[in-house]
Amino acid sequence: MAEVQVVFSCDENYFPLARGLVLSIRAYNALPSGYGLAFIDLGCAPEHLQWLREHGVRVLPLDLNMLGPLANSSYGHLRALVLRPFLPQIFPDAKAFIWIDSDMWIQGNAAIHLFGSMALAHPKKLLICPEWHYSYVDLNAGFIEHQVENLRKYYAGLYNDKVAKLMEGRPLLNAGIFSLVADHPLWEAWKQEILKLYARNYGDNDGRMRHMAEQTALNVLAARNDLTVPVDPLFNYMCMYALPARDNAGVVRVTLPPSFPVHVVHLSLWSQRKQHYLDKGLLFDSGKYLSEPERASILK
Repeated sequence: MAEVQVVFSCDENYFPLARGLVLSIRAYNALPSGYGLAFIDLGCAPEHLQWLREHGVRVLPLDLNMLGPLANSSYGHLRALVLRPFLPQIFPDAKAFIWIDSDMWIQGNAAIHLFGSMALAHPKKLLICPEWHYSYVDLNAGFIEHQVENLRKYYAGLYNDKVAKLMEGRPLLNAGIFSLVADHPLWEAWKQEILKLYARNYGDNDGRMRHMAEQTALNVLAARNDLTVPVDPLFNYMCMYALPARDNAGVVRVTLPPSFPVHVVHLSLWSQRKQHYLDKGLLFDSGKYLSEPERASILK
């Protein structure tokens, strides 16, 4: 068993992106010694699971019994989000975890080493990136509307006005990629919080609230207990806030000076922005790894 377990998960709809993630990790030889790469299957085709195995990925089925009420089939792809607090149970021999969403890919070998080594060096802390960068021009210009007022709805809806007032001005910690040691009490606290939040009925806002519940819960718990070591947002660059661009050498960079290279490209809000991301060549290797059938399927 790997000392540091890197984990990702998706269903068939997101598999083309997950393939890009794996290819990026292999292209940059980004797994240090003692690190393993594992995938939790939410319903991918057998030939795609075989492709993962052939590329050195350990494949596990989703244990619905472990998830309990969170295994409800109506939650669909949200199960890839709510399964995260269960990682220490799924991989009992790992010392630390790096979670990475399937709509992300890495550019270089720095990210996985950073998250893994920092988790082991700071075992009391959560390593995670805030949704803030100086290049997120529109978000920053409309900070009250896009950040404070928007987040207030989630914190108030999932918790209460008091929690919303304490949290709404903080940049949201994005759980697309993070690292944490396996024996940290945050895992169990996060699990119990998600179970509690998912057990509620939010009426007309039910789907919207559930979509943000696990990440909102993580933010609240991390703030309450002062658990966070914020990581440079270049290690989780949210393309929905600002499109990076490829330079003449094909390196994806922030468009504003000094135009640093992006370490982890997050194709956030993929379902709405996928055509744009494809057109701009923001997938791994500009999307050249996609077959024509794959390209057609992800645009449906």
